[in-house]
Amino acid sequence: MTTSMNQDRIEARLQELESNLATTRRSLRRTRRWLGMSGIGGVVLLAAAAADLAVIDVIRTKRMEIIDDMGNVVLAAAGDADGGRLDIWTPKGCNVMRISANDNGGDMALWNCQGQSIAGLFANEQGGEVSIWNNTGGRSARLHDSGQGGLLELKKDDSLRASIGGTMLGSAVELFDTKDARITSISTADDAGYLAIRDQLQLASTSSRTQMTLMDEDKTNVAQLYGGADMASLSIKSPTGTVKVHSGDQATPPTMAVINGQGQIGAHMTIREHGGGTLTASSSDGMEVASIRSDESGNGRVDLSDKLGTLMATMQTLSQRGATMALMSPNGKRACALAASENGGVLNLSNGQGSPVLVGGIPAGRRDGALNLYNQRGVPVISAGSTIGGFGQLSINDDNGHRLITFPQRFESTNAGTMPTDQ
Repeated sequence: MTTSMNQDRIEARLQELESNLATTRRSLRRTRRWLGMSGIGGVVLLAAAAADLAVIDVIRTKRMEIIDDMGNVVLAAAGDADGGRLDIWTPKGCNVMRISANDNGGDMALWNCQGQSIAGLFANEQGGEVSIWNNTGGRSARLHDSGQGGLLELKKDDSLRASIGGTMLGSAVELFDTKDARITSISTADDAGYLAIRDQLQLASTSSRTQMTLMDEDKTNVAQLYGGADMASLSIKSPTGTVKVHSGDQATPPTMAVINGQGQIGAHMTIREHGGGTLTASSSDGMEVASIRSDESGNGRVDLSDKLGTLMATMQTLSQRGATMALMSPNGKRACALAASENGGVLNLSNGQGSPVLVGGIPAGRRDGALNLYNQRGVPVISAGSTIGGFGQLSINDDNGHRLITFPQRFESTNAGTMPTDQ
C-alpha cells in the first residue's frame, strides 16, 4: 500500500530526473552546434549528463555527418581504403576541402566550387610537398624535396618558369622562357658561385679565381677572361684567329699573342728581363720573321728574317752614335751595311763570303768623303777621296795593299783657282 509520503517522494524524484534530462539535451545541442561551426569532425560525442546518467566513452560508426540549420551536410567523417577521411562542404554543396591519408602519410586537398584542385599538402616518397593550381587546373607552384634538398618550382599552366632549391654541394636558381628553355641559372658549389645566361655567357668565381666565358650559338668559346690571385688572362677567338693576353706572374712576364686560324702564333708581344718590350711577327707556319725590341740601354732594334728564320736585315740605334743597318745574303753573311758615325754616314758592301769589297764614308776628323775598293781577300786595292784642299784623289794598290800609283801626284794654283796637274 502506497502512502501519501511515498507518493510525494516519487513525484519529487521524477521532477529531478526530468530536470537532469533537459540539462543533458541542452548540452548535446550546444556540442553539436560547436562541431558544425568549427569545421572539424569528431568521432566522440560529448554526453555530459547528470550524475545519475551513464557517461559514453566510445562511439563507433562508419560515417558521421554534421548538417547546418537547413539540413545540408557541411562536414563528414568516414574511412576509405587509405584510412580516415574528413570532407568539408559549403552551404551550397561545394566540396572544398578533404583531409585524408595516402601511401606515404597525410594528405590535404583544397578545391574551388568548379571542382578544380587549387592547393594541396601531402606526404610523398621524399618527404612533404605543397602544390598550388590556378582556377583552370594548371599547376602554378610546387614546393617539395628533390632528394638533394628543398625545391621551389614556379610554373605557368604546368610549364616551368623558375626554380630555386638546394643541391648536394650548395644551391641553384634557374629561369626558363616560354618554350621551357633554360635562360639563366645561378648556382653554388662549395666555395664557388656560377652564373650562366643561355649557356652562352658563363661566370664562375671562387675565393681565389674568377672566370668569364662567352660562347656563340654553336657553344664554341669566343672570349674568355680569367683572373687569379696574382695574374689575369684574356682570350678572344674568331674563325680567322685568336688574341691572347696574359698579365704574367712572378715567374713569367706579361704577353700578348695573335694566333692564326691554323693555331700558329702570327704576332707576339712581351716584356724582356730588363724591362724593355719586344714585338715579333711570324709567318703562317709560326716561323718568326720580324721583331722590334729594346736593349738594356733603351735603344731600339729591328730584325727581319726569311721564311726559314735566317736573319736577312737588322737595324738598331746606338746612343750618341746614331743608327746602323745591315742586309744579309741568303747564306747569312753580311752583304751591305749602313751606319752613322760621329763624322757622318758609312757604307759597307761585302761579297758572298762576308769580306768587304766597297767601303765608303767620312774619314776621321774630315767632312769630305772617301771610297775604298777591296779584293776578295779584303785588301784595299783602290782608294778614292779628296785632298786637304778639296780636290779629288785616286790611289791604286797591288793585291797586298801596297800603293802603286796616285792620281794626281801634285797640285798648282792658277788664276782660275787651284787645279790638279799631272807631273
